[in-house]
Amino acid sequence: MHQDTICDLYLRLSLDRDGKTAIERQEADCRAWAEHNGLTVRKVHIDRGRSGYKTVERKGFDAALAAVTAGVVGTLIVWKLDRLSRKGIGQVGKVLDDIEKAGGRLVSVVDGLDTSNDSARMVVAMLAELARSESKNLGTRVGHAKRYLRSKGQWIGGQPPYGLLIDPQTKKLVHDPEHAVYARLIADEALAGMSLVRIARLLNEYEILSPRGGQWNAASIMQLLRSPAFAGLMPETETVETDDGERKYTGRVFPYRDPETLDTVEIGEGIITVGEREQIFHSLESRTFVHAGKRRPKPEGTALLTGLVYCAVPGCGRRMHRVGGSYQCMARRAGNQCIGASALAEAVDQYVTEQFLTKLPALEPDDPLLVAIADRWVHRVDPETFAKRDALTAEIQDEEARLADLEDARYVRGEFSGAAAVERYNRLAERLRGRIEGLSADLRKLPMPSVDVSPMLDALTLREAWADATSEDRRGRLSLAIDRVEVTKGVRGQRIIPEQRIQIQWAKLGADAAT
Repeated sequence: MHQDTICDLYLRLSLDRDGKTAIERQEADCRAWAEHNGLTVRKVHIDRGRSGYKTVERKGFDAALAAVTAGVVGTLIVWKLDRLSRKGIGQVGKVLDDIEKAGGRLVSVVDGLDTSNDSARMVVAMLAELARSESKNLGTRVGHAKRYLRSKGQWIGGQPPYGLLIDPQTKKLVHDPEHAVYARLIADEALAGMSLVRIARLLNEYEILSPRGGQWNAASIMQLLRSPAFAGLMPETETVETDDGERKYTGRVFPYRDPETLDTVEIGEGIITVGEREQIFHSLESRTFVHAGKRRPKPEGTALLTGLVYCAVPGCGRRMHRVGGSYQCMARRAGNQCIGASALAEAVDQYVTEQFLTKLPALEPDDPLLVAIADRWVHRVDPETFAKRDALTAEIQDEEARLADLEDARYVRGEFSGAAAVERYNRLAERLRGRIEGLSADLRKLPMPSVDVSPMLDALTLREAWADATSEDRRGRLSLAIDRVEVTKGVRGQRIIPEQRIQIQWAKLGADAAT
């Protein structure tokens, strides 16, 4: 088979710190195993800083699995089974089933496992559950360690708030000589009643960089002021229990209280006092709308163009959101340096909707826009199949490029001269052609999901479906045909003329959209 001698490596590390098993070591060991067993490494897939236990996106994992299950490679090599997953046999078992169906195999170098051996599956199941148990126990141990450090009033890890540093000796907060003055400025302006947006604009105007090196915004100011450590108090992040029994961080941070005395625990110097923190909190609370005795939750994206509409002011390009009756530039509202586009939401929605409903029925069956819509649609219908198709297609293109370069080397650059060199060229070319044929055959075997786009070409049917659709459905249909809607800055007091201020970027295959 064309893929029998080709393998991919999957490497993962939750935290790349000194003393941990580095990605580089994993790769070296996996490559050594591949070379010893006569395999050629095609690609290395890496997930840095991604947990194998928590439910997080792992692009490297997804790409590696797509390659082996599509038949691009015959073997997927991991350094150790727990690098692949720490979710137990539930996930690992599905991975093994998918690889087995594709005629591939999984190899774990350190564990000495090769799933081409039937007896290995039982060992894999045992190790998968062991890895899951270790992760759960590790979380318990980390929790105990954090509670111990909190009882000593020592910083438990992570980045301290802006304007503060961690003393390496005492593990307590001290003022950052470079940024503490700006942190105090933020606090003073908040105590004086200045809005968070105006504070952000003030900092940006004087080019005072945020902790991440970019511009400040209202959210980053809010996060700083609400941090318990900003007032010299030990912080604790709230967790909740998920349906599967795991603990999940909510992102809500509050002052840690000693479990015995219930008193808050100090962690060193703060930029503000505890009393000032209470004053700031009271000021912020007074500006927040309260509904039925609770803080109003984050609203769902109910506007028609949520996620599609952008500010077209030069140098901005940020998303716009519906605020009241208008779409407004979020960069401007957050305090960034943008003059801020805004437009009446009803007018923008009506214009985009009418353009969508009139443009589609006017398309020819082979129009590039209709092809792009169909492609996006089928990708939503069966993403797993298309991940395999994409992996095969990309590899075919790479191999065809290698074959073209090899042919240029012989016939254009004259790099193969003499009988021995020509024989070597023939072997290389034959190997590449055989792999291209094998990959192409695998691609043809994969099902090609299809959708019926004809209803979109009938004006009456399209409008009836639109009238019956929910807001979410309408957004989904627009996103099939539209990449983004850009709105330019208007003139105060003048009525919006959509044709002059709204630009629709229609979907295109494999390229940035343009009107």
